[in-house]
Amino acid sequence: MDNRALTAKDFSAFFHEAHGYSPFPWQQRLTEQVLEDEKWPEVIDLPTGTGKTAVLDTAVFALAAKPEVFPRRVVFVIDRRIVVDQVCERALQIAEALEKPLEHPTTALVSNRLRALSAGGKPLGVAALRGGIPLDNRWSRQPDEPWVLVSTVDQFGSRLLFRGYGVNPRMRPVHAGLAGNDSLVILDEVHLSVPFAETLGQVGMFEPARQLPRRFAVVEMSATPSNTSACPFQLDEVADLDECEELGRRIRAAKQARLVNVQNHKAMPAKIVKEVKTLTRSDKTNAAASSVGVVVNRVRTARETYIALRDAAYKTHLITGRMRALDRIDVLSKIHPAVDPERDNDLAEPTIVVATQAIEVGADFSFDALITECAAVDSLKQRFGRLDRRGTYHKRTGKPAQAVILGPKSVVGAKKPDPIYGESVKVTWAELHRSDADHVDVGSLALSDFPCDASAPKDKAPLVLRTHMDAWVQTKPEPLVQPAVDKFLHGMQSSVSPDVSIVWRRDTSAQVLRLVPPRQVEFLQVPVGAARAWLRGDDEPDISDVPATVEDADVASSLTGSRQCVRWEGMDKKPERVQAADIRPGDILVVDVQEGGIQAGTWDPTSEEVVLDLGDRAQFEYDQRRATLRLDQRLLAGLPDPPTPDDEAGAVQPRRDRIGDWLEQLKPVVGSESESEDNWLCKIAQKLLDDGFDIIPVGMKEKSSGPPYYVLCQRRRHKAAVDQATMDGSDESNSLQGTGATLRSHLEGVEKRVGRYADALRLPRELADDLRLAGLLHDVGKVDPRFQEQLVGGDPVELEMLEEPLAKSRPGARRVWRYPKGMRHEIGSLALAVSNDAVLGKAHDPDLVLHLIGTHHGYGRPLPQIPKDETPQQLKYDGYNGYVMTAESDLTDTSLALDMANRFWRLVDSYGYYGLAWLETILRLADHRESEEAAS
Repeated sequence: MDNRALTAKDFSAFFHEAHGYSPFPWQQRLTEQVLEDEKWPEVIDLPTGTGKTAVLDTAVFALAAKPEVFPRRVVFVIDRRIVVDQVCERALQIAEALEKPLEHPTTALVSNRLRALSAGGKPLGVAALRGGIPLDNRWSRQPDEPWVLVSTVDQFGSRLLFRGYGVNPRMRPVHAGLAGNDSLVILDEVHLSVPFAETLGQVGMFEPARQLPRRFAVVEMSATPSNTSACPFQLDEVADLDECEELGRRIRAAKQARLVNVQNHKAMPAKIVKEVKTLTRSDKTNAAASSVGVVVNRVRTARETYIALRDAAYKTHLITGRMRALDRIDVLSKIHPAVDPERDNDLAEPTIVVATQAIEVGADFSFDALITECAAVDSLKQRFGRLDRRGTYHKRTGKPAQAVILGPKSVVGAKKPDPIYGESVKVTWAELHRSDADHVDVGSLALSDFPCDASAPKDKAPLVLRTHMDAWVQTKPEPLVQPAVDKFLHGMQSSVSPDVSIVWRRDTSAQVLRLVPPRQVEFLQVPVGAARAWLRGDDEPDISDVPATVEDADVASSLTGSRQCVRWEGMDKKPERVQAADIRPGDILVVDVQEGGIQAGTWDPTSEEVVLDLGDRAQFEYDQRRATLRLDQRLLAGLPDPPTPDDEAGAVQPRRDRIGDWLEQLKPVVGSESESEDNWLCKIAQKLLDDGFDIIPVGMKEKSSGPPYYVLCQRRRHKAAVDQATMDGSDESNSLQGTGATLRSHLEGVEKRVGRYADALRLPRELADDLRLAGLLHDVGKVDPRFQEQLVGGDPVELEMLEEPLAKSRPGARRVWRYPKGMRHEIGSLALAVSNDAVLGKAHDPDLVLHLIGTHHGYGRPLPQIPKDETPQQLKYDGYNGYVMTAESDLTDTSLALDMANRFWRLVDSYGYYGLAWLETILRLADHRESEEAAS
């Protein structure tokens, strides 16, 4: 194995091996600077089209070269709901190269060095914190693995501030610990998210008394950074443009635009159809455009324009940020030939892509021509970055790429500010008209001398005070009064409506949602106000794909005939039916497919079309391809009728044989080589046949909207094991795994695993020792006889026969509950640990060890709730070095709760808000993975 040191000279070879072409000069120069300075430039100022996402290559290479200096997690934050996540695609390309480096010596060296960083040995993971790709949730499973994350401001920012949207409150410290430690945050197009940039800077100022290897840095990428005092990294005119033909062609490609007035938004679809007709035919001065991009400012305008172009017989596709990820994937696969920046030929027929602001950032699209609604000048720059992106159209035709800028009089001539762009649209429109020429230059180096107020309004974040952090760091229970995080993400003046996620399912019963749980790739995110209006049956509010105000009417009471939905809060809580008034930011709402709400794959609250249920496809696309299939005929239109529970009485064949025969029929019906969107169904059927399946009848007892049917779930490798794909890290039932693991073996396993994590993360020896000690003690409270009784399924004979305490339930044990409601075994562990002074005698920081024990399920940050034990038990454990620990289970009259709260605040002062959360995270994830491995 090659163990030589990596240097900046190796970067070019690594880059070429991963992508098949050499880096631009600026990409090599940036890597040299980062490695030499052992830090990132605070600002990177590059125009669009220069390959900015290659900063990921530099970040991954720098981590491999100097892991003691650079962070394990690279977080690429963009304040847009990206239509096609080329950032993720690039990261996945790097990850794939690192997984198969046999023929590439430099990549093999980088891969080996990255593998050596983590106990799991994986070189690089990739995830999106907005449900954008199937790999979404694995980033928070192990603290020492290298990852590239792509996130919106809302998703990463809320996690950083201990209030992760859609994150179980008990898991929020884990997400905050990972976000605030060992992370390089690259804030792209920072001019679009100035308030969050300010918040990032302020949060980083809270330094703990004890320095941990936090390795946290922020890089702003923008031509107008919020950090004006920093020396930016920029292009070199000679080296990057004159001497690099490819980059010079991209930046200097000729592009010109016409300005066209339009009455209002209602008139825009018809005007756009007319302009498309002009752009797609040749004349003496212009060549016909094969692909035309249409970018508008509102989702409703995009939908109406799509319909108008479709009705005019144009091959048209619709893309917004208000789509389910799987719907977006399907659309992107269809439009790729038309928007491929490397395309150097004309298409057989013109293709039109209608979009919102979603494609402004992160979308590597290239159009021959572009029609755009007027917006702030900085947004226009981004849009024109999608016009002849590589300069290939200009090279092929010898003519400038054409664009049209539409100015709705209702906006550019309005007295009131635009709700999305404020006064900047009017200023931009007036500035564009200053030239007397027929066309406006919109090339990459143009539109640079506009006045400041032509850019989108920049808000400021509130000052982050220690009192704010003190409130946010309290995650379970939360303080009754606490600052909302949205102002710190989007600014003091904004009234940005946070999102909720909507999932469409044919059956919203609790039983089916547990068997086929909601997955992020089937979420559609809309502002809270828009969701409330839809559920109430109110008129549709205007929404965009940038943070903006969404008016929300009084929701004190819901209207008659309003839509029904349930709130999904994870595997350990029954779905709750809610009204519009009860919806909270970050909620996951499950609605019936009959309620409508989607048209052409995008959000349409006026649509009453039945929505496609993506539940089983989402399971298959989600993390490690878990196969489920609901044999509900309503979901299987066009296929043979599946076996049902109603068939049992007259059936001749056994149920399993009938279902197996039915699955075999799917292959010829769907076609194993089919390129259709239904090909996933064939793959699921094949996986169920290959691995075996469990058959669960549903709708037999629980109230259901249709007849009973079967749900097929891929069989687990071990009968006793739980299905890890149905666990979300906070599942209270994870002790009932059916593995029969003893308490001693589980504690020793966690102790070893957390030690490996600590060593991999290069924690000081004292901290590593304390983490190991906490691992050896965290679950000793499970010795409570009532807890043990439920681990043997309530069988008193089995309980008496136990040779030693269990940590996990016996194989085949019934699920019974004997532990008093509200009691926490980790509090029992804490009471036992303090009962014998010798137990903590070797602890370097006894406070830390006790805190880690008491919070390892996310409770007690800072005050644990300790209920009265009406039937108190004597707890005893002597499995740690022969020390005897004893305690009473009724702890209500002790000082344990107040001691825990006081200890929490002392440790926050000592290790910092993020340092303490990180140490908790290391232990908790070791516990999760040890339990998971035992169950697999």
